Amino acid sequence: MSIISNRDVENLTTNNTGQVGNVKPVERIDPTKSQEFSDLVKNKDENRLVEASGESIELTPEELQRQIRENLFKNGFNKAMEKAKEIAKELRNG
Repeated sequence: MSIISNRDVENLTTNNTGQVGNVKPVERIDPTKSQEFSDLVKNKDENRLVEASGESIELTPEELQRQIRENLFKNGFNKAMEKAKEIAKELRNG
């Protein structure tokens, strides 16, 4: 390492603080293990978000029944609206 300075070379003190010492080589990382680790981190973050929002992952039977009822109503309503539009179109055309 060369240091450019206006001091005499004999009087310079060597300061090795902040320098990286000898680094041992690391073993190769298996891609499948890397993917598993990434998935674990992702799942951990998702679980933290779910816990923070106060939502539970499992549905109670009442909640499931309510969701089914709402979806059936929405589907039936949408089908009825389509049928009404078809009938109105037929009446206009003649």
